Amino acid sequence: MIDHRSAYGLVTDFDPFRRIEADTLALADAAEGHLTAAVPSCPGWSVADLVWHLLEVQHFWGEIVTGRVQDPATVPEAVRPAEARLIPELRTGVARLVTTLRGAEPAEPVYSWAARRDAGFVVRHQVQEAAVHRWDAEHAIGRESSLDAAAATDAVEEFLEISTPFRADGAAAVGGRLELVAVDTGIRWVAGEDGHGTARWERLAAGAHPAAQEADAVLRASASDLLLYLYRRRSAGALEVTGDVPVAERFALRTGTD
Repeated sequence: MIDHRSAYGLVTDFDPFRRIEADTLALADAAEGHLTAAVPSCPGWSVADLVWHLLEVQHFWGEIVTGRVQDPATVPEAVRPAEARLIPELRTGVARLVTTLRGAEPAEPVYSWAARRDAGFVVRHQVQEAAVHRWDAEHAIGRESSLDAAAATDAVEEFLEISTPFRADGAAAVGGRLELVAVDTGIRWVAGEDGHGTARWERLAAGAHPAAQEADAVLRASASDLLLYLYRRRSAGALEVTGDVPVAERFALRTGTD
């Protein structure tokens, strides 16, 4: 039996392939009968647009890993299907993606937009892609749900590692250090910026204090809500923040998200 945690560099124990498939299928279920509904967390999108986005993303990364592609320009563009075919093609497409990802060694080199360029990156990132967009779809139809705690915990760290290094153009300096506490899984991180606006973060051992100084703000929430906060689906004001609340608000705004 494969040790997914060590093979893919996960923070927690979970099966990433099962999560990709389960969350994608849950999105498809939520979309049934609601394709024209607006998606508040993705302004300007309908649920049909959301389904197409994930279908297109999974097609692209499936092609990258299938062909061990190094140049993304060589991947054929997916063609948006008729509306009646969107959900069935998402369901068949995720099964194809998972089969492809399972068949690739994590260290096999492939193109990615991140510093890590291997099939393991694709697997790890597609977990949160499916999870966050599942939440988008369910939120759009008035169904409040939580993301899987173990997968969300890993996704928080992957976000800190991969998505936050550089401040987006126009974003304000964070102006302090932020501690993130996943109250359900017990994992904690502290993050801030250096003088050049580059994010610096570390995972804290149980009971440890931040290495350099106390955090200026502490945000405590479920792992699901922490990830949704990083993706701007939950505001800092809607969560439990102690200390300098604007630090938490600015940290969420420093990184562009889909």
